[in-house]
Amino acid sequence: MIKVDSNPDLLPPFQPVRAIDFGFEDDYVLEVTTNSQYAIASASDKCIRLYDLSSLQLATTLKLQEKAIRKIKTYNDQYLFSASEDGSLVRWDLRTAQAVQTFRYNRPITAFDINCNESMAVLGTGDFDSTGCQDLVFYDTRQTQLLSRFEESHSDDVTEIQCHPTLPSHLITSSADGLVNYYDVADFDEQEALISVVNAESAVQKAGFFGPECEYVYSLTGNETFMLHTLEGDLICDYGDVRQMDASIGYAIDCSYDVATQRFYLITGNAEGDVQLLHVNVGHVQHCQTLKAPGGHTDIVRAFHWNHQTQSILTGGEDGRMCAWQANL
Repeated sequence: MIKVDSNPDLLPPFQPVRAIDFGFEDDYVLEVTTNSQYAIASASDKCIRLYDLSSLQLATTLKLQEKAIRKIKTYNDQYLFSASEDGSLVRWDLRTAQAVQTFRYNRPITAFDINCNESMAVLGTGDFDSTGCQDLVFYDTRQTQLLSRFEESHSDDVTEIQCHPTLPSHLITSSADGLVNYYDVADFDEQEALISVVNAESAVQKAGFFGPECEYVYSLTGNETFMLHTLEGDLICDYGDVRQMDASIGYAIDCSYDVATQRFYLITGNAEGDVQLLHVNVGHVQHCQTLKAPGGHTDIVRAFHWNHQTQSILTGGEDGRMCAWQANL
């Protein structure tokens, strides 16, 4: 039985400091992230917008990819990578707002990551309307050359790829087939590279490393279930359906790990645009606070980025709004 209670003193209260309305009629915010200069948002209109981080004034718009942008990630503060259903992964130099490298593949890209020493890009594919095995594709980032391809690891769309923060050849992948796989791809042997497999028994939407040594893995599914495992695939805790934790919770957004405090958080939302921050222990979940304010979100929030060092949060929703929240320290 999972214990659920409140701990409002664990986090400083977050207040909305800025919000912008994209003015979309049918488009919405897909992903948000930041670097030291910009708040960055990708939207369903196939554009990436860079906003001044302090004012949220639009600085520039990036548009190169021809189909929906599925993932964006910053790297080393200087670069932004964007993956698209058109089969491209583009590296943007944020100092010049120019595309400086493009990886191309013959299938839609649904997930990616760059490893910790920036020597390798890992791409995952998805076909959406068809079933069958999807690819994991490995590129040399220095030469933009294909290194290897795994073709039998996942039988449905790849939903997440995370490279280990300190081990350059280690990564996890998740898929709509319900699996979370952990690899060491030092030799690019698909059978030998697979270290462990977790079966979440439902399509996995989000997965990632956490812990002081990144020794644990979380997974969130389309059925709104939440589990923690070791890297070896051993179950730490099955929290079940996150909607059972509190009546205000409608779905899971993602998780976030604070390295400084070694605390792990589950982020959830509801159809009214509220975002809940929940502190996670084994068998115990504490509701810390809800991001809700006039001028905030009025619809489902899917995009979430938490900078624990600056205690700032960026959210993006299906209401076409992006909101910046700052802790009142």
